[in-house]
Amino acid sequence: TLAIDDIRQACDLLLPVFQRTNGVDGYASLEVSPHLAHQTEETIAEGRRLHAAVDRINVMIKVPGTPAGVPAIEELIGSGINVNVTLLFAQSAYEQAARAYIRGLERFAASGGDLSKVASVASFFVSRIDGNADKRIEALIAATDDPDVQEMLHGLLAKTAVANS
Repeated sequence: TLAIDDIRQACDLLLPVFQRTNGVDGYASLEVSPHLAHQTEETIAEGRRLHAAVDRINVMIKVPGTPAGVPAIEELIGSGINVNVTLLFAQSAYEQAARAYIRGLERFAASGGDLSKVASVASFFVSRIDGNADKRIEALIAATDDPDVQEMLHGLLAKTAVANS
């Protein structure tokens, strides 16, 4: 398919980065269908299928951090498949995903897997941080009559998330 071919090409382009950083950077991600976000077994099967189809060391499979996605994260990591956890909107969801990652690593190690060969990241939308921070900054702007402070605060709008990441 077109998506598989595109991700293969992206992985190939990023491979020198992957090699230079010993697998710290240089990944391309392909997501499991969002329609499977609440179906654990189907997410696992699709994650395995996508991983095999792309067949690149530096591919990450995007798995939603939903209640049904958490066991899939553990299973895929436990199978040595790199996972990019998505749809994280609460600290508790992140914590559950992190625990699933650790359990998956434990399973992978117990089966003789090389832990240096499996990776995971947790993705979240930084724009939501900006939206929240911008409301607070705008309130501070409205609360002051000092034009210098207002100018400085205006300069912070839409920049909090990137500065924090």
